[in-house]
Amino acid sequence: MSSNGSVLRVGFFLDGYTLKKVNEYYSKYHRFHARLDFRELKQWVRDYVAKLFHKEGVPVELESHYYHPYARFTDVAEASGDGKMDRFEKQLVRAGIEFHYNLPEAAAGMGPNMMLVEDAYLYAYYHKIDVLVLLSTQGQYSTLPERLKREGVPTLLMGWNFMYEKDDSTVYWRTDSCLRELCGYYVAMEKVAEKFPPKRHAPRNLFLVPYSSRSSNASNVFNTYLKNIISSIDNLGNSKKSPAMARLDC
Repeated sequence: MSSNGSVLRVGFFLDGYTLKKVNEYYSKYHRFHARLDFRELKQWVRDYVAKLFHKEGVPVELESHYYHPYARFTDVAEASGDGKMDRFEKQLVRAGIEFHYNLPEAAAGMGPNMMLVEDAYLYAYYHKIDVLVLLSTQGQYSTLPERLKREGVPTLLMGWNFMYEKDDSTVYWRTDSCLRELCGYYVAMEKVAEKFPPKRHAPRNLFLVPYSSRSSNASNVFNTYLKNIISSIDNLGNSKKSPAMARLDC
């Protein structure tokens, strides 16, 4: 790595083709029923990379980019007018992740956004990053690790392997073996995710706490607050009773 030790520059590139399937799995089929929290995911990347490359205590600069597999509003499931794409884009931007749509001619192939490869290579070629973290499962990106290696930039692959039942059939999602072998480092994110279920007030949480859970917890807190107020009023009233009234109560 080319870092001089004063800062660790990390390129965090997210394959939207993979991430869309991952979010679908965890929100619909996994017991968490929750979507990834991008802010927390970025912080996990910072901590993990610093530890992996023995840079604890060194500031980590994260250059984060998300590559959507579709051109803007060309996906029939996310047609213009429903606002889903805009909300998702804003969510990523708020998390400090730059959003990239695919080219219309490339999006017709219904595969991952290959602009990720050239953009990541340019960051490495011009010495803008010391490490690349790639979140993907797709073999189409297999050429990238070797190209980055020639520029002195190692690749950490965040892969996902899972299976679930859908429409009376079993769906298998696997990280491409070639991509995995070519990357210098690999993290099985399905195992990492199990360590961070969506919980309120958790020190580390990779998933957004479902709204129903937040509402339920908030309701419980409010109900407890009301009970405490009522109890304090009752106690105050009892303490002000005269000896005669106290005898009548008995």
